[in-house]
Amino acid sequence: MTAAPVRAPDGKAGSPALRFANLIGHVLDRIAILIAVSAIVVIFLALMAEVVVRYFTSAGLGWPNEVPNLLFPWLITGGIVVGAQRGAHIAAEALRSVLDAAKLRLLLMGINMLVAVSFAYLAWLSLQVIQITKVQVFPMTGLGQAWAYSSLLFGFGGIALAAGVNLIRVAYAADPRLVHQTETEHTT
Repeated sequence: MTAAPVRAPDGKAGSPALRFANLIGHVLDRIAILIAVSAIVVIFLALMAEVVVRYFTSAGLGWPNEVPNLLFPWLITGGIVVGAQRGAHIAAEALRSVLDAAKLRLLLMGINMLVAVSFAYLAWLSLQVIQITKVQVFPMTGLGQAWAYSSLLFGFGGIALAAGVNLIRVAYAADPRLVHQTETEHTT
């Protein structure tokens, strides 16, 4: 279930910036889901192959034991980016309920701006981590640990992008309280 695209107060798709933000948000959501699902499927298949080979022989393949080390971070960051895009992370709602729409809009825009800037900086820092971990290699696959640490770049960059999308959505929403509600929540 994905969040409904934000519409302008007149019920139309809104400005080009809002349409672009909704498109970017949709694409980001789909990419993050694809990454998370692919990671869990590959981990499962690799570990299942190891179990089957061990069952029929006295030796294992070896390399499937490294697959979770490579892909579990991608599974986690994929889920985190989906949560950030959909506004599904834990939130403190007490302040939201006492603010009117205009003040809530300013608060949410400030929060999203802070998140976007902070996580863009963390994404930039993750490039240094990736450079450092290139020389560290998994023994069976020969892949550098930078493959796993690259998930930090995706996760931090994805959260920064989701915050930017949400900043635009909040700015253009008729009611900022409705930004992350699903289609069914809008109609009920």
